[in-house]
This record gives sequence, C-alpha cells and structure tokens, in this order.
Amino acid sequence: MRFLRSLAAIAIGLAFMRATTLVWGIVSGAALSPGRAYLALNFFVCGMGGLVGGWLTARVAPSSPYAHAAALAALVALISIPAATGAPSASYPGWYPGAIGLIAVLGVLLGGKLRAAAASGDGAVAA
Repeated sequence: MRFLRSLAAIAIGLAFMRATTLVWGIVSGAALSPGRAYLALNFFVCGMGGLVGGWLTARVAPSSPYAHAAALAALVALISIPAATGAPSASYPGWYPGAIGLIAVLGVLLGGKLRAAAASGDGAVAA
C-alpha cells in the first residue's frame, strides 16, 4: 500500500505540472507572442508549477517527503532530456529548452524542501 501511495504522490505532482503547462499554453498562445516577456513568464510559470508539484508530491508521500520530491525531480529531468538535447524551435533561443527543464527540476526540489521543512515541525529550510 505504501508503494502505491508513493507512486500516486509522484503521479500527482507530475499531473499538476502537466496541467499547469497545458493551461499556460492555452492562455499564452492566445495572448502573447514569443519575446522576452513571454520567455520570462514561461520561466515563472514553469518554476511555480514545479514548486507546487514538488510540494504536492511531498505532501501526499507516505514518508520521506523530500525523497519523493527528489524522485519527481529526477523524472522531470529524464523527461526534459530529449527537449534539452534536441534542436530548439525557431522562435526560441538555443539555451531555452535546457533552461526550462532546469527551472522545473529546481522548482520541484524547492517545493519538496518547503513541504518537508513544514512537516518536520520547525519550519526551517536547511540544506
């Protein structure tokens, strides 16, 4: 049962991140054209989606909340490899695919760390 809850925790975090990017794609596609502001907002939304996804994963995890968030971060990094190593779209700079993957991974880790610190009772976010 704990194994299934662990898998569910990671799936919930990943599903939240996916939903965030889908909604952002619909909203930004209708309202924005690629440019500096668009890239900055993409980074922000990706980071916040990762942060909340990591937090949710750590919250649902049956034990070791940060370890579950780290597992989600590893999965996100693995999923990001093809985009980061492939040719970028013509409307994006060459560094963009790798940077967006890195921001997602860091957001997940930060969200997991915040939830793990809150769950520990002292509220301290120590490395």
